[in-house]
Amino acid sequence: MTILIVGGSGFLGSELIRQARTAGHTTVATYATGPGRSSPTAWCPLDLRDAGRMDAVMADVNPAVVINASSGRADWAVTAEGPLQLAMVAAKYGTRMVHVSSDAVFSGAGRVHYDESALPDPVTPYGAAKAAAETGVLAVHPKAVVARTSLIIGHGRSEHERLVHQLCAGTVDGALFTDDIRCPVHV
Repeated sequence: MTILIVGGSGFLGSELIRQARTAGHTTVATYATGPGRSSPTAWCPLDLRDAGRMDAVMADVNPAVVINASSGRADWAVTAEGPLQLAMVAAKYGTRMVHVSSDAVFSGAGRVHYDESALPDPVTPYGAAKAAAETGVLAVHPKAVVARTSLIIGHGRSEHERLVHQLCAGTVDGALFTDDIRCPVHV
């Protein structure tokens, strides 16, 4: 089975490549600014704002599954509109899709735990973009899967882990949030 991992050069994407290859799947990964260190079958440049390029990559790779592990932070065009375009292309080709979202779609107001039926109520631009992406992806590709993650950590390589270690060592100045409850997941 061929798996296309969009955002393969990122922290989550590189682990998805490793696990897909370990499971014996052919992997093709995309990057926005430069290929990662993982060794998938092929790397493809892809800007999620370029629907034509998305279509060309999907036609060329012909994956059984596309996993969107991209992160455009609060960039609306990449984080909200890009996944919608990707879902339209995946639906066009009949490709199964997994869209990785975030618990940032929730405000945390009045509750700590959310289940799959909880409606998004984001309070940050990033959370709003992720919530819009979820809605768009499921609207145009109803069989897509949206996987909401939380703070992704692992092997000391996540930016969050590095920050905590740097703060503890006193090599950077700063503070962490005191009103933010997270449920970290291992990559």
